[in-house]
Amino acid sequence: MTEIRWRVLTVGHLSRNKFWGESIDHAYRETLCTSTLIQIGDRNIVVDPSCPPDEMERVLDQRAGIKPEAIDTVFLTHFHGDHYVGLTTFPHAAWYMAAPEIAAWTEQTAPDAPERALLARIKPAPAEVVPGVALLATPGHTPNHTSLIFSSADWRVVIAGDAVMTYDYFQARDVHYNTVDRAAAVRSIDTIAELADVVVPGHDNYFLHHRGAEQEAKDKHD
Repeated sequence: MTEIRWRVLTVGHLSRNKFWGESIDHAYRETLCTSTLIQIGDRNIVVDPSCPPDEMERVLDQRAGIKPEAIDTVFLTHFHGDHYVGLTTFPHAAWYMAAPEIAAWTEQTAPDAPERALLARIKPAPAEVVPGVALLATPGHTPNHTSLIFSSADWRVVIAGDAVMTYDYFQARDVHYNTVDRAAAVRSIDTIAELADVVVPGHDNYFLHHRGAEQEAKDKHD
């Protein structure tokens, strides 16, 4: 199989972070999601384009030395504005999102809302966005939130989107204030913990995870 390479384009942050002692009642800063580039062969995939088009173009050049025209695929983990703000940077790319997420947002978005035009262009994602890069259902933050999972250099990588907000949220098995289904979201974090060697969260830098460490600790305690 062709080697899969990846890199973080933007390191995200939250508008409010309870692990920093901040209240969830107001924003302390603008939010920014973590955006990731996946490269396999001549394919270039952006996950969750996080910046307005002009800035997204600069980020691509600064982080990967490529232009927007080189991106053939964009994948959205879910349809929150901070995760699709840079979508129109890539008018010639195929835009993908999990089919149930498209359907849910199309149903609840007003016909005359500008988001409807974006939704109309987004295609239901296949089981693999490209060969070797598979969808991973991680519901909870939104009912149909979907991550990506693949292997790179013998590491299993999960681009988690907002299924994992930050490293602190992952460690605490906790969720953000705007999560729609807390129980499902916690189960999704557990699923990612079982599968991933590397986690790319929605609003933090990537981190390493020893998949067997928690079970080893539990077995030792028992």
